[in-house]
Amino acid sequence: MNNFQSKILKALKTNKFNPARLGERKWYNYFISVDELIWARNFVDGYLIDIYSDEYKTEHLATYALTYNVFERIDILQINYERD
Repeated sequence: MNNFQSKILKALKTNKFNPARLGERKWYNYFISVDELIWARNFVDGYLIDIYSDEYKTEHLATYALTYNVFERIDILQINYERD
């Protein structure tokens, strides 16, 4: 697990990151964009989180898909893109 993954999961557990708050915003020293992932009508399947280096979006650092496993009651953070 890398730095971004651990930081996002820790912030979710401590309620310092609310993915339901959509849009773009500054988060720690990064700039993030959060969008809903909707696969069926009126049903949110998760959130797409894009992480950029600063508010000017000069460098795209990572993209994650955040979903919730109802049966195990845990957040799952899948890596869609991650800069090396």
